[in-house]
Amino acid sequence: MEVKEAIRFINELVYAKQGRWLEEPEKIVIKAAWLDLEYKEIADNSPYGFEILQRRVAPSLWVLLTGILGNGEKVTKKKLKAIVEQQNHNKLSNTKSDFKFLDILGGNPPEVAKFYGRSPELAMLQELVIREKCVAVIGEAGIGKSALVVKLLQALDIQDCYFNGFIWKSIAYSPSLSSLVTEFLKLISELENQNFDIPKSSEDKITLLIERLRLKPYLIILDSAEALLQGDRNKSPNPYGDEYIEYGTFFRRIVEAQHQSSLVLISRKPFVDITRLQNKGQSAVVLKIEGLRRDAFEILRDKGLKDEHKWGELVQIYHGNPLVLNIVASKIKLFFNNSVEDFLALNTVLLDDIVKENLDDYFKGIGRLTILEKEIVISLVEEMENKQIDLISNTELLNLLKTKGIRVSTSDFIDAINALIERFLVEQILNNQEELMLYIQPVIKKYIYTYCHQKQGKFSII
Repeated sequence: MEVKEAIRFINELVYAKQGRWLEEPEKIVIKAAWLDLEYKEIADNSPYGFEILQRRVAPSLWVLLTGILGNGEKVTKKKLKAIVEQQNHNKLSNTKSDFKFLDILGGNPPEVAKFYGRSPELAMLQELVIREKCVAVIGEAGIGKSALVVKLLQALDIQDCYFNGFIWKSIAYSPSLSSLVTEFLKLISELENQNFDIPKSSEDKITLLIERLRLKPYLIILDSAEALLQGDRNKSPNPYGDEYIEYGTFFRRIVEAQHQSSLVLISRKPFVDITRLQNKGQSAVVLKIEGLRRDAFEILRDKGLKDEHKWGELVQIYHGNPLVLNIVASKIKLFFNNSVEDFLALNTVLLDDIVKENLDDYFKGIGRLTILEKEIVISLVEEMENKQIDLISNTELLNLLKTKGIRVSTSDFIDAINALIERFLVEQILNNQEELMLYIQPVIKKYIYTYCHQKQGKFSII
């Protein structure tokens, strides 16, 4: 179990039990424990000092994890890895118990306690995985992408299933293509009770995998697929970066080969090569998952919130994001006596950790957004703040950039806007005059206000 995968596993358990995500210094302490490093070693490469990590963060973290993971055993720095790996093994061993008939190999789909709406998306996804060789399920953090695919598996579980087998694999730890395809081949050999002579080269491994996918139909699901998109978009059009560039060839070969299997990618970020294959008429489709609308009211109803006439406003502010609405609703319940109206009267926006982490990845990660795309978002927020407006036309924004001395062609501007829309950072909506206008979610504005510093009245990325 890689350290990234371990942190993700622990993070999900903490959220399930405590309703919060791990803080950054807690992740650093877990990393030190997992890699058997001293706190001094890990502190040298982090913004947190040795004493903070060892004396303030670690003691409370071990108490927390003892309650969540311990099962009567005290969790310590030395014991953490063994305890987590045992629990992960137990969880994988019990995967089939969540499904009546399906045997899902490779990993454990997340548990979905409650699921709201999504009937059209679920019906569409059921059709797509039978028809298409690759389906990219794209949506912002917390929107319910993985939950939707779990519901797909549950739907397949109660009907005569088209597929011979199922593989679910979280790739948040960014595996190499060679190791991932090797794992697929081993899982398929296990399912078919055969021994494969696995080649050494990645190309030959892919060829063998496609051969197996041709003989019998499989549904392969890659969760957290955005971990493969490591390229610096300011320097190269290659979205994967040098280390993962082989994945582009892999996906193209899967789509172009003759077989009846389907590969599902679950990702926060767009896969531009899948979009290109779709536009060329190949057997690939991008399914974008938007926020809930009326169905989101059920979340607020389950939380026992009051002032139903204000629920629509709350859902709009948080873009119908189920996870974010659950977190916000819990805070309204705790601090505002269930009153949505009292909360909205404060005219504030809550920014939870999962949204912040996702936006950090875009705005502070290397090359996740181009310089022009960052400048567009910053300029939009500045203009909306200065003029106290919510909508700006494309023409107004383009002229604004030029007045700021930013040289940009109309073609580059359009490409940047499309890229921001694909990443759910900017939206296009019609105003009362039926004009297409640009809009930014309140949570993104709040992020810019909070985590970008102001200099002479202007925002810039820290």
